[in-house]
Order: sequence, then C-alpha cells, then structure tokens
Amino acid sequence: MSIALIVPAAGSGRRLGSERPKALVDLDGVAIVRRTLAKFAGIPDLTETVVVVPETAVQEFNSALEGLEFHVGDVHIVSGGDTRQASVRLGLEAVGSNPDLICVHDAARPLVSRRTLADVIAAARVSGAACAGSRAVDSVREDLGDGRTRALDRTRLWMVETPQVFRFELLMKAHHTAKAMRFTATDDASLVEQAGHPVEIVESTGSNLKITKQEDLELAKVLIARSESRR
Repeated sequence: MSIALIVPAAGSGRRLGSERPKALVDLDGVAIVRRTLAKFAGIPDLTETVVVVPETAVQEFNSALEGLEFHVGDVHIVSGGDTRQASVRLGLEAVGSNPDLICVHDAARPLVSRRTLADVIAAARVSGAACAGSRAVDSVREDLGDGRTRALDRTRLWMVETPQVFRFELLMKAHHTAKAMRFTATDDASLVEQAGHPVEIVESTGSNLKITKQEDLELAKVLIARSESRR
C-alpha cells in the first residue's frame, strides 16, 4: 500500500525565542524539520512528502531541505493556512499521487522512533485510521469553570501524538466535511472520528517529544547525544 507523508511545519518559533519558524530552528547542528524527515527514510512504499510551511518562509524551507541525503519520495513544499487544520487540508490537496494511506506527522516531533512509525502504519493498514499516543503519567483534572475542577481516571486517558495515519480518501473526506460544517479540531484523528470512523491508538515506544519551548529543545539535544553515544 503506497503512503504519502504530510508534515505540518508552519508553527512559529516565538516560544523558542526564535524569529524563524520553529521547524527551521537548529537542533544540534541540523534544522528540526530535516531531522524529522530523516526519521521517515526507508519507510516502505513512501512515495511522496508534502511539507506545509508559512507562506513567507517557502524559500527558507527550500534551502533547509536542499540536498537531502536520504529518500522520502518526491518532496514538495507548500504554503499553509491560518490554522493547523487548514494547513493539513492544503497539504492533502497538494498530494500529487493517489496514495492508499496518508501519514500526518508534526515537524516538531523529530525524535519519533522508527518502531512507532512502523507500528502506526501497520495498524492503519488494517483499521484505516490509527495514531500514536502515550499514557498519562500525571494526575489529571478537568476544568469545570468558576475555579472548580474534578479528577479524571488517568488509566483511561491517552496523550495523543503524531504520527497519525489514515486511508487517503477517509482523511480527505473528513477534512472537507469539517470545512463544510465549520467543525474545528486540534488533530486529524478528531476529524476522522467526527466523520464517523473509529481511530485506533498505538502506544509510542521511546521518546516522541514535541518541541514547543526552549526546555524541550535542550532536552532534545540531550536525548540525541545519548542516542549517538550508544552507537
């Protein structure tokens, strides 16, 4: 089954103290987005990659991804929208092939393990919709407003991550339906679920850190150094 990859990379670098888009920030000598794409090198049947970026940064991303030393299919860089949801939809519309599966993975998760990628893709091949997730490790409370909260059972909760993999037609339909209904969500799994299709959760292996703040960037550097020292 052929696979296309969409990488949302339009996030700003403000919380990292950078004026450049977050995905272009240097992570131990390599742009975050380049490290993220490298994780997909060698994924069987991956034929195409669409990186969705800020409209004002297309040329910067072209430069950052020039001369890739690994293969992730044909790489296209396209302008995103005002929201992540709009950006993924534009990425879907920019896919030039007709893949069986579409994988959406945040550029800000450059440490995802190859085992996690393989497991989520394998699950989606069977169920049609799967995403990575981690169990909550802290106690969790729901905000009820007016200063009131209530405890939730963390053993029943998942922290949803990417990659998220779906049948191509399923995700395209879910996005178009959401746009027509003016339904918004923070991830693609929610859109697919809203469209009536269940989403299987696959537990991540290893670190799948999402880089948001400066502390995340520093932790990522430590984890990279630790991984390289084991080689």
